[in-house]
Amino acid sequence: MNRRHVVMVTYLIVVYAAIHSASIALSANFSEGQNRAVKFGVHEIVLMGESNVANPFDTISSVTFTPPSGAQFAKTVHTFFDGDGTWRARIYASEIGQWTWSATSATDRRLNGQNGTFNVAASHLRGRLLPHPQNARQWITEDGRWFLNINDTAYFLLCRQDGNGTPVSEDDVARYMRDDTARGITSIRCFLASQKGGFTESNQQWKDWYFEDATFDRLQLANLKSADRRLRWLLDEYPDIAVQLIMFPLEGYAQDDRFWTALTAKQRERLLRNLVARFAAFPQLFWLGTNDAHYSEKHPNSNAMAREVGRYLQQYDPWQHPRSTGHARRLPFYFGKEDWATYVHIEHAHDLGAQQYAVYHDLNKPVFLGEDRYEQDRVNLDPLHMRYWQRRLFWAWLLSGGSTNYGGRWWTVHPYSESGARPAIYNRRPENTFRQLLAGLDSVRFIRDFFQQRSVDLGEFEPDHALVEDLNGQNDADAPKLMRRHMDEFLIYHPNADGNERAANVNSTRTVRMRLDLRLATGQFNLEWYRAEDGQTQDGGKIFGGARQELTAPWSGADIVALLRQR
Repeated sequence: MNRRHVVMVTYLIVVYAAIHSASIALSANFSEGQNRAVKFGVHEIVLMGESNVANPFDTISSVTFTPPSGAQFAKTVHTFFDGDGTWRARIYASEIGQWTWSATSATDRRLNGQNGTFNVAASHLRGRLLPHPQNARQWITEDGRWFLNINDTAYFLLCRQDGNGTPVSEDDVARYMRDDTARGITSIRCFLASQKGGFTESNQQWKDWYFEDATFDRLQLANLKSADRRLRWLLDEYPDIAVQLIMFPLEGYAQDDRFWTALTAKQRERLLRNLVARFAAFPQLFWLGTNDAHYSEKHPNSNAMAREVGRYLQQYDPWQHPRSTGHARRLPFYFGKEDWATYVHIEHAHDLGAQQYAVYHDLNKPVFLGEDRYEQDRVNLDPLHMRYWQRRLFWAWLLSGGSTNYGGRWWTVHPYSESGARPAIYNRRPENTFRQLLAGLDSVRFIRDFFQQRSVDLGEFEPDHALVEDLNGQNDADAPKLMRRHMDEFLIYHPNADGNERAANVNSTRTVRMRLDLRLATGQFNLEWYRAEDGQTQDGGKIFGGARQELTAPWSGADIVALLRQR
């Protein structure tokens, strides 16, 4: 190659690199100003307003974003104050093409009358969580794909400090998410903020989450910016991960609310307005008003708070993310028939048979068991065989029609793969020091892989456990779980359980044997066996409809999945 060719090749490489770099920069899922946005991403407009007002959090201004399809589909959102005379407005970019925007404010002349345009390009983002069009008990994303909810407790991932008051580093956040996604997690539960001195349900926790001082009239920007920064990072780096955003703390466990009730109506509206303005444009969110609360006739203030928050989101969230509030362990969901609560969030303990799901099936809403038992929480309560216990919980809930979660070292942000090298002590329970490597997610990626590789959409299925019977006599919580798509496809999970509650484990000597009722099915089916522990598969041959069929798993000592599809 002569010198001219070398120069030309070098030039082309440089040009390609520049174009490629520019393409990456312009394709950020979170974009600003006149930069190109992407469909199903977030675009932000930055405005400079008056900097010498008494309380900038009281400045009311809005921006109207008009999409290419016309003014009838425009969205008007509040701006939010972000310090140093800066206000921001955010839009969820739902359409490709040129958008226009215009700002108005009756109280700040600098914010009033500004306008501009930006362009939105195509993307591969999934978009918002929406009710499944064929099944209101399931979610899809806006691109039309079923959403498989496999959740992890990551309470402090968005926070400045963890439950011990230790700073949460960006490096730990990045490594935590790397480990979670590698192991099959598709959503996380996160507090929106944290307390400086570590987690404790108290009046001080409420103050530290959101307020700059004792007047409760100015908001704590440092906490809001921490959550903001990490949600932006998640949207760019892990856009398929949904985030259940826990909006408010508890003042005290099992007590009726006093803090929210004591705030004035103006203080409550100011806080809600700023939270919705800052966070609602993120497509990956689903809201949870409060976690671990008590709701009943004995808790009228807590009930009123849940309703006020839920109805505010119902009225003012422009993108109508799923919303609920969180009940304490073993308490029934109190708001099931109220339309502001679009999904059911409960807590339980050792519900390995997903028996609580049936309680809420008739509400026709997604049911999420957001907390069952943690791993490495309390020595005398932790499940003893966590790898089996956790995958059984996930499979049983999914094949009953709901979804559930995992929790490991809930008070800190320790990357899963590093947990064996990072001793963990929760400061309020110093008697327990955990040194072992976490195990609860070791089999979970095989759940995700199963559904993704076979394009199974559980929104097209319904639970019908009566069609399958265990031939070894297992029943109740230990019985197999079955979902069917009409009579054309059958999906079964058998736990092959040895024991229950915290001692639950797989029976190491028994082979799964089942009787499947196919009397109402016609034609031939292909049977595939799937070993839940490690994802191994085996062809089970042909199965014929029109009769009851007995099935024997190809492996002994294993919990299994069976999939029958019409030929």
